[in-house]
Amino acid sequence: MNDAGWRPTSACRGTVTFPARAQYGGRVIDALRTRWSNAVLYARALRSTGSIELARPAQLVEFLRGAARVPRGPHLAVMYRAAAHPDREALVEYAETGVRRMTWGELAATTNRLANALHARGIAGGSRVALMLPNGAEYLLAQQALALLGATAVQIGYRLKAGEIAHILGNAEPAATLVHADYLAEMAAARAQTGRSDPMLVAGEPGGAPARLAPEVAAWGRALAAASPDAPPRTRGGTGGGVIVYTSGTTGKSKGAHRNLRHTGLESVADLVLQVGIRGDDRHLVVCPLYHSMAPAFAGILMALGATIVLMNQFDPAGALDIIARERVTCSLMVPTMLVRITGLPAGVLARHDASSLRWVMSGAAPLATETARRFMDRFGPVLWNFYGSTETGLVTLAGPGDHVTRPGTIGRALCGNEIRLLDDAGREVAPGEVGELYARNSMLITGYHRNPQATTASLRDGLFSVGDLARRDADGYYYLESSKHDLVISGGVNIYPREIEDHLCAHPAILDAAVVGVPDPEWGETLHAFVVLRDGHALTEQGVIDHCRAGLADFKRPRQVTFVRELPRTPTGKVLKRELRELGGAAGPPPPR
Repeated sequence: MNDAGWRPTSACRGTVTFPARAQYGGRVIDALRTRWSNAVLYARALRSTGSIELARPAQLVEFLRGAARVPRGPHLAVMYRAAAHPDREALVEYAETGVRRMTWGELAATTNRLANALHARGIAGGSRVALMLPNGAEYLLAQQALALLGATAVQIGYRLKAGEIAHILGNAEPAATLVHADYLAEMAAARAQTGRSDPMLVAGEPGGAPARLAPEVAAWGRALAAASPDAPPRTRGGTGGGVIVYTSGTTGKSKGAHRNLRHTGLESVADLVLQVGIRGDDRHLVVCPLYHSMAPAFAGILMALGATIVLMNQFDPAGALDIIARERVTCSLMVPTMLVRITGLPAGVLARHDASSLRWVMSGAAPLATETARRFMDRFGPVLWNFYGSTETGLVTLAGPGDHVTRPGTIGRALCGNEIRLLDDAGREVAPGEVGELYARNSMLITGYHRNPQATTASLRDGLFSVGDLARRDADGYYYLESSKHDLVISGGVNIYPREIEDHLCAHPAILDAAVVGVPDPEWGETLHAFVVLRDGHALTEQGVIDHCRAGLADFKRPRQVTFVRELPRTPTGKVLKRELRELGGAAGPPPPR
């Protein structure tokens, strides 16, 4: 899907500018110009991190020997860190069983053991391996080990049930499976449904279950203990490794977004590093699920720069603040729901935790309400950034702390390497200020949906990719996400974007969270139904919610029904499951008279 011949519509900040292509002509000059500009960008970004440290000759020789045996890719930076600084802290894991710490040297040896254990079970370049693991060291080890072999990780959410897992196994057909003992029952049921008998390693404490389950199943610990800590043999085949992330399926069956890591560009990553000020001495707290695309991507960036990764198995707001204070965490990636839960803690709880070490917090995966951003920065300072992207497109836009104040609701401007178009249904670009479907093209695009060419083709237009989000752009090049086209409500022939109403609802002091959907109406086609979560200790009536909207929104944007709920149904990455809300709204009966 990636096209080496395209160029972004605007020059990246800090790159070298060349005369126009017409002066020289030819694709060769274009390619050389792009490569040189990118090299300058990468060099500036790397230098800004302070992570350039030369290894001693013996360490450099050790690294080069190992690097010669594995495919090229971002994992080489992790290997270099392990060779140059084997005694530095690489991982800290907070789990129910306690705190586990791992140095770069220990990480490299364990990764090699896992890669060798998988190689002994037939995994080589191009193989696909299913991962169903919790947020923990095993997940990061598995991703690094598969990269060493040139294999592809098939990421499976640990909240999925047997039928959902079976759908993924049937589509991906992995050659091996890594699963935690806590999810072994669901995985075993899914394997039985699909008739799979590939080798499987079970992490955790499975006891004697693996031996009784099947001969192809082994305990993680025993398999690694029997494997060599040296770099695995060089494998052949494949295209250098990758990842298949199955979409959250908010609108239907999940699709496997396949990305080839060897052919993934880093322009937008370098731009983000420069703008945010990411450093090699950062201590990065992981609280989002690693089986998604966002958390492992940011963890991988930080690991490549030599930062320490702090893992939290299960997110809770007070616990996250406690870890930030204990570990002097400098940065984290959180979905907006997590920001809401942290700022919703009692003032006394917030005051007990020292979060002064935080330099930046990145929000993504779901729309960030302006009120949520304001409340978070009121408490923690101007540290909150917000990016727009998707599993399919990677990083597309970035908004800084100041943007939330001066341009409420913005998702920022395009990151380097991105071409963005806002198109109407006929494929024409819309004017500034008008809403269109957001299409993006960059070097991070997925190669397509695994074994689903129809879905891939349906998402493409002229080489640009869309996940169905609707946005507008102002005269200064800032983008604003309005809604998903699946969430668009058409009432009486008027397009209504729920995001604007949800932001207005969340500005009410009694409202913690809110979502708005369209429900069928015999006269208007659709009317608006609001689902509202109240803050602890606050009370509000349905009429109070409607009056709040009447005071700040046009009448056609006012919800006709309000349902109070304890929490909104969400995916693990924070997206509201509006399909479930529409079903609830449709079952609630017709709305009252307008």
